[in-house]
Amino acid sequence: MKVAITEQQLNRVKSKLIYESILDEMVFKLSLITEDGKTEPDMEWDFTDVKKDIDRSKMWVQTREDAEKYVGDLIEKIRTLPTKMKVKIVRYVLYSFMGLITLKQIAKVLDPPLQQAVKIEKEVFKKPEEVKIRQSSESLLGHLKYEEGSIINKGEPALVAYDLGDGAYTIGYGHAIFKGENEGYEFLPDYDNIRPGKTSITKDQAEILLKDDIKEAERIVNNMLDGWEKEGIKPKLTQGMYDALVSMAYNMGPNIKNKDFIDAIKVGDMKLARKLILQTSSGLFDDFPGLKIRREKEAKMFV
Repeated sequence: MKVAITEQQLNRVKSKLIYESILDEMVFKLSLITEDGKTEPDMEWDFTDVKKDIDRSKMWVQTREDAEKYVGDLIEKIRTLPTKMKVKIVRYVLYSFMGLITLKQIAKVLDPPLQQAVKIEKEVFKKPEEVKIRQSSESLLGHLKYEEGSIINKGEPALVAYDLGDGAYTIGYGHAIFKGENEGYEFLPDYDNIRPGKTSITKDQAEILLKDDIKEAERIVNNMLDGWEKEGIKPKLTQGMYDALVSMAYNMGPNIKNKDFIDAIKVGDMKLARKLILQTSSGLFDDFPGLKIRREKEAKMFV
């Protein structure tokens, strides 16, 4: 009876038959990199060919037992190579065998110095921690200074209070003073005592207001993200995406939660969210052309 064999099975059989010779050839090539008496290569060496040799030699490895035998044979063959070379090779192999072989099983075949060198528990098998961004970057500070500050002297604060006719007085870097709210600053009166065109602050005081307002915008965004997280919703945000959200929260306050682009972020459609950011507050673009430019900057930031 004729038995059919797949190409993958054939390659696995070939790999097992010749894997030791492939490793021997690899070690020989690596030994040529260092001169007699040298413990490390004289210059940076290309690891690409080494990975190709390793991949060819371990095609037959499919079980835990296969992995243990392979690692044991590999360690024996590379024991005379320089430490840096051995570390690179062992790390590469162990990464590829994750799931087949455990730390305890690896410890049986690695000598103590090599175990220490590759830092198995901390570097090789440690799962990357999920990054939770909850603070804006330094670059956002400059962006908000430019967008929220003086219309005439871009990047500088408006040191005298003015009235935009939106129900609040504005000063510094877009700091809004609303009726009925306690500002809580010794240098800044509450709404009823503000005199547009007369009430003023210093540049340092404007910086204080700016940083506090950024923290408030971060609080708005963080509360929203933390609420989603409790629902099991964890959209992957870059620092730029988070900064764009804080910039928009700085501009529109808690109302940001009701915008269409937020719904897109919640379902993970970042491409759609970026397009919708460009359209956010579009009804005000004719009266405030600078707002359209700001949305374009925030959309660009949202990457």
